[in-house]
Formats: sequence, structure tokens, C-alpha cells
Amino acid sequence: MFGKTSLSLLRSLTREFRYVTSDGKLLDRPLMRLILSEYRSNQVTQAQYCRGPDEMVWVADTYLQYIRSQRICRELTDKHQRREKTVQETADMIGFRLPSAPTNHKDN
Repeated sequence: MFGKTSLSLLRSLTREFRYVTSDGKLLDRPLMRLILSEYRSNQVTQAQYCRGPDEMVWVADTYLQYIRSQRICRELTDKHQRREKTVQETADMIGFRLPSAPTNHKDN
């Protein structure tokens, strides 16, 4: 359906969670434990079948796309959200030189 196996989606989800979390073990996170338990409960065995053959793959791919999009959005926001440039910085950026302010010298 999506060209990805269930295992590759789980690996991609784990990779995205590693981008988000930097401290502690990933398996200690409640969200990661939930995803692993969902994967285990939806394994196709002889005694049990998933509701749809590709339903877990679809759900996992949806989560993956959402998490990846959130990370990319945050990275782009951090990269491009800066303070407004001053007139001098803008002039320097495009190669213009601003005129200097006249100095008033009084001759005695």
C-alpha cells in the first residue's frame, strides 16, 4: 500500500523520536511503549488477524508523517524566525552604503 514494511515504519518512528528526545532511554518514554505495544498486539498470527491487512501500516505511516512534519516545521521556524533587520543591516546585505549623518562643527 505505502511501499514500506511494518518494521521499516517502526524504525522510522524510532528515529523521529530520537530527534525529539535527547535525554534518557527511548524505551522509558510512555509514547514509545504505547507504539511498541500496539505493534505487538497487531501482529498477524495464526490465531488473530488485524482488522485490515494494512491498517497498522497506515496508522504508523500517519503518525510518522505527523511527527516528521512537526520536526521539520520546528526546524524551519527556528532557522527563519529572527528579529527584523535594521536599515544599516539591510543596506549592507544588498550592497548599498548609507549616507553618514552630517556633523556640526562650530568655528570659534
